[in-house]
Amino acid sequence: MRPAEAEAASRKLAVEESLVVRDWLTSLPLREDKPRTTIRAYGLALQRLLRYAGIDPANLTPTDLDQATLTNAVSEMRLQGVSKSTLNQTFSAVSSFLDYCDEKDHFADVEPPDVRRIRKISRLKRAEVDPEYFQPSELRELYETARLGIEGSRVHWPLRDFAMCSMLAVLGLRASEVTAANQDWLTEERLLDDDERAVWMIRIEGKGGKIRRLPLSAELYLVNHDWQEERATRFGPSSLEDPLFVTKSGDRFDYERLRYWFRTLNHAASLRRRSLHSLRHTAGVQLANDGVPMHVIQKFLGHANVATTGIYTELAGGELVDVLKKSNANTMVGELLEAAR
Repeated sequence: MRPAEAEAASRKLAVEESLVVRDWLTSLPLREDKPRTTIRAYGLALQRLLRYAGIDPANLTPTDLDQATLTNAVSEMRLQGVSKSTLNQTFSAVSSFLDYCDEKDHFADVEPPDVRRIRKISRLKRAEVDPEYFQPSELRELYETARLGIEGSRVHWPLRDFAMCSMLAVLGLRASEVTAANQDWLTEERLLDDDERAVWMIRIEGKGGKIRRLPLSAELYLVNHDWQEERATRFGPSSLEDPLFVTKSGDRFDYERLRYWFRTLNHAASLRRRSLHSLRHTAGVQLANDGVPMHVIQKFLGHANVATTGIYTELAGGELVDVLKKSNANTMVGELLEAAR
């Protein structure tokens, strides 16, 4: 099949996709913070690959995409003159799909394909894209705008906005982790039996149900404490099952509301448009710049492997407390708290 024919066939497809593909595409806004245009491109890219592999998209099962099938399909695409940019987009889509299937245990009895090896065989380098993140001066502007509020806004709430920005930029939380966070994610505990200090921890339920436990710095504890106190004056005491962050009407955030909140906050701070995920990148870049080892940042952010950590650089026990002290994003929270008191 020629490239033009394969592309035309892909575009003619409407909802001709298997349930697992539909679930993967539906998950992309929360899992990877992908906009609608990228989600559509990913769907078409996967369909394109399936056409070259001779697999019916409507009946696809993850185990149909074994190493040999993928390698042969990519080789055929290259022989037919598919451009490197299209192949790179296809690899990105397939990698995302296979990661999703692996998290959902669709490869429980077999080894998932190694996309990096197929790239190597195909002599294609991964397209390098610098992650979007905030420079320190920009982050300060965002913090200041969140803390002072936006006059006349029906969406923004200063103490809550400052707390959410802080959690996103210091801890590198995913959007899905912020929307899912409950009050019972926060606990006060001792990291060591012989340590008299009690540290507030946040138990984060990340991608694929994986758990990571991070300490709250003194600054994060205070900014969250102030927000929860003001929240209680409006809605009354909250239970452990209640969301950690709520809208001005008391509802749990969903992804669309959270994205709109961040877009308008970013605009009010006179900063160029960025995605929610840029604050997660900001946390990684800040920690790397401050000399935190890459394997520590990997565990801190909950990456499956150190390769994903990319430009950022074993979280264990009390070591985490010192990690936050090195974060410039966290230091700014403390400075603004001090100035407001």
